[in-house]
Amino acid sequence: RKLRNTKNIWFRRDTAQQAELEQKHAQLRELNLNNHAQKRELNVNTSESDLENLETVSICGRPTMMGTASDLALLQNFEEADTCPGENSNKLLLLQGQDQRLFGRTGNNLIEFLHALQYARDHDVQLGIVSNSWAFEMLLKMWMSVKDDDWEVQFEEAFCIKIFNSQDETETQGYELLFPELTVTEDFTKQLFLYQSERSLVEYIGHQAQYLQTLFRNYNTGVGTTESGEPVRDMCSGIKALFGDNKNAIYSVVHSRSLEEAGNTLLGRLSKFSGCDPEAALHMTPDYVKSILEPLGLLDYPIVLITDGQDFAVIQRLLNDPEIAPKLRLFFEGGTWVG
Repeated sequence: RKLRNTKNIWFRRDTAQQAELEQKHAQLRELNLNNHAQKRELNVNTSESDLENLETVSICGRPTMMGTASDLALLQNFEEADTCPGENSNKLLLLQGQDQRLFGRTGNNLIEFLHALQYARDHDVQLGIVSNSWAFEMLLKMWMSVKDDDWEVQFEEAFCIKIFNSQDETETQGYELLFPELTVTEDFTKQLFLYQSERSLVEYIGHQAQYLQTLFRNYNTGVGTTESGEPVRDMCSGIKALFGDNKNAIYSVVHSRSLEEAGNTLLGRLSKFSGCDPEAALHMTPDYVKSILEPLGLLDYPIVLITDGQDFAVIQRLLNDPEIAPKLRLFFEGGTWVG
């Protein structure tokens, strides 16, 4: 029953060797620092005309760096056959359950979905999703809303996922359910969250970049519904409320969370590996915020505050600071939502 003892490793212990963690961090830093050099020196298997015609990902009318030539240069060693995993397998990793209690909130749940996609790719198994599951509830509120009759086909093709109406349907189609012992949704989603791919770093980044780009090429704009028929909201409503039609706004974001008092434990654990202060990111004092924004030249631009509302002292301290207060942007009550 201990999944880490199975042939296909589901997750690693939290006590993974420090050397391995530092090596991955070093690889990430190397990729970031050498990005410009890679754009110049690496051979990309794409013609110049194709590069010129690349369509970058635009979110809320604002261009991003996703989908550009630099992406191809960064991932030039990433090659993957243009096929879906599990096409010749009867093993099924199924996302199901409507339990209110999952492992974490929206951010964790998104990671769990991305890890499920990665697991299916790593182990060449079919990924399935039950139409009324937690995964659909989370995804369709923000991405790929139901707009027409063939939305299921579009969703399945976009993510190499098979949609089922119930677990019984998987049995009639001859699938063998993976990890049937994990009957509690919270336990299952926790293992998804903890899963670590054995792929190389470049391959892992390549896969995850594809999944994220697919999502953000299909973000909701207030048109369509969720699978249950609930109207979706506009993912751009927040930035529109702050900056209107200004597509060139420069701003920073302060994300303040208390994590239901679990923040001290989580940051304390991270500080052992990173050497970072175990409390500063929770308190978000003005000096801490300014020490980050000033070297970047961002104290001259709007500072957007996003908070879980559990520590109003953070807001009050920032509003009382003479340098930060004039630049601080707060959302009006009722004008925010999870998307």
